[in-house]
Amino acid sequence: MESNFPVVDMGLLQTEKRPEAMDKIKDACENWGFFEVVNHGISHELLDTVENLTKGHYKKCMEQRFKEMVASKGLEAVQTEIDDLDWESTFFLKHLPVSNVYEVPDLDDEYRFIKQKRSNFYPFI
Repeated sequence: MESNFPVVDMGLLQTEKRPEAMDKIKDACENWGFFEVVNHGISHELLDTVENLTKGHYKKCMEQRFKEMVASKGLEAVQTEIDDLDWESTFFLKHLPVSNVYEVPDLDDEYRFIKQKRSNFYPFI
């Protein structure tokens, strides 16, 4: 295993160097579990939009979870539990072979649209 963080050039996937790029992705997945992607063609504007919408979605979910906890236990009981809570919230989106972005509850239409738009990059991998 290399000691350098793996970087995958997505632009190579549409060239004669595709097999080498795929090998690098395979190696990174097997030996690192992650990798950096360059030359992916996704604009910084779209990446920023996805990031902002994701943060907004999680903030909304956490606020709702907190309100439900206060309503069910009262503020004093909640105050003693806040430091011990796991505030993680997750959902799984898949785009191939069929997208499930419209099946995930509590996503607003703008977030669904931008996630679907982002998924349209590199459908040939």
